[in-house]
Amino acid sequence: MSPIKAPPNLPELVRTAFNKARASGDVNFYPTQVTLVDVNSIPFQLRFSPSLANKPKAPKPVGLIDHRIPSPPSTTSVGSPLPTNISDDAAPPPPKKKLVFDPFDNPLPSMLVCPLPPHHNLVLNKFAIVPEHFILSTKEYKEQTHLLEQSDLEATRACIEAYQQYSAGGEEEKDEAGKRKEEDKKEEETGSKLFAFFNCGQHSGASQPHRHLQLLVVQKMREGLEGVETETKEGKNKMWEVLAQRLIEDKETEKKLPFKTFAERLTPQMTGEELHGVYLGLYGRAREVVREYQLSSQSESQSQSQPQQTSTTAEEAPAGEGEVDEIQTGGEATISYNLAMTRDVMVIIPRLAEGAAIVEKNMESGGEEVVGKLALNGTVLAGTALVKSQREWDALRRNPERVGELLGVIGVPNDCEGGRREGKGKREGRKGVL
Repeated sequence: MSPIKAPPNLPELVRTAFNKARASGDVNFYPTQVTLVDVNSIPFQLRFSPSLANKPKAPKPVGLIDHRIPSPPSTTSVGSPLPTNISDDAAPPPPKKKLVFDPFDNPLPSMLVCPLPPHHNLVLNKFAIVPEHFILSTKEYKEQTHLLEQSDLEATRACIEAYQQYSAGGEEEKDEAGKRKEEDKKEEETGSKLFAFFNCGQHSGASQPHRHLQLLVVQKMREGLEGVETETKEGKNKMWEVLAQRLIEDKETEKKLPFKTFAERLTPQMTGEELHGVYLGLYGRAREVVREYQLSSQSESQSQSQPQQTSTTAEEAPAGEGEVDEIQTGGEATISYNLAMTRDVMVIIPRLAEGAAIVEKNMESGGEEVVGKLALNGTVLAGTALVKSQREWDALRRNPERVGELLGVIGVPNDCEGGRREGKGKREGRKGVL
C-alpha cells in the first residue's frame, strides 16, 4: 500500500478553513488567559477559558445509525437534532448503534479541511481553544474506545510531516546534524510543529464516540507566553515546552512527573508497521502497570480490618486467564489512556481518573470548600491544563502547588515500583477524583 500523504500546503488549508469558519460562526474560538506554574520543576501551562463553561452539552441519542451504509451529506447545523423515524425504545439490532449527533459522519462543508485518503477526513474542532485546532477522524464509524489501527497513526504522521516540510520549504533532509538545526529554527519562526493527541476510555477526557485524534499547532499553544518563565524549585527560570518532547530530551523529566508515562523516540524513516508496533508496545506497558497497581490496591484493601466495598467496571477489572488480548485482536482497550505524538516521540499515560475537585480554604469559616474541578485530557502530555471558571483560575493561581497535587490523582503514581506504591498512604490525596 502506498504511504499516506497529506497535502503539502496543509497549514494553509487549515488556516483558511479556520478563519472562514470562525467568521461564519461555525467554529467557536475561545481566547484564553494563560500562566505558567511549576510542577516539580516542570513548567506547566494553566489556561483559563471562561467561555467554555457555556459550551453546550452533547444532545441525547436521536436515532439509530447504521454504519454499514454511508449516510447522505448532512443538511443540519452542528448541534441540531437529526430526524428519525425509529423509536428510542426500540432494541437496536447489531451492528446498528445508538448515537448522539455525529459531527464526523459526513462533516459539514464549512468544517471540512480536506479528505485524507483512503480512510480519514481532516475537520476543524468546533470548540477550538488554540487557533487552527483540527481533527483527524475516520470516514467510516469506528469506536474511540478501540485500539488505534496502523492507518490512524500513519495518517497522523502524514499531517505532522506536512507541517514539517512546509516549514522547510519542501527541501529534503541532507545533513542530519546541521540541516536539522536549521529546520528547528524555521519551525520556531513559522509555528510548524504539530502536537497530536488521542483520548481513550472513561477517565481520559474523551467526549465523542467516533474515533478521532486531535492536532494542535505548537506555536499557537505558545501565544500569551512570549518571554514568560517560571521559577523552579532549583531557582532556575524555565520556559514552557511540550512535555512529550521533554520526556525524550531530558530523562529526569520522567522521574519528576507525579504520574507514570511511557515514551519511545520516533524517526521519519519508520514504516507504518514499525510505528504501530511502537504504539502497541507502549499500550502494553501502560496496561500492565495499571493491572499491577489495581492488584496491589485490592490486596491492600483486603488486608485492612474493614475493607471498603467498591464497584469495579469492566475497564478497571484486572484481566483474568483466558481473556482475549486486545493487542492481538485490535479490539476495545481495557484501560483508559491518553496518547501524544510529535515528529520525534510517542507517549502514553495510563489514566485512573479524569481529574479532581479544586478545593480552597474558606477565609470566613476556616474550612475547605470545593470551588470547581480540573478535568484533563490528552493535552496533559503537552504540559497544559484548562480551567473554565474565574474561581478555579483564581484558586489555582493563589495555590499553584495544587496543580501538581491534582495531576497526581489522574494516573498511576510515579512513586511506584512496577504497580506497587512505595511507602504508605497510597490513597492519600485521591479524594474528590472524577
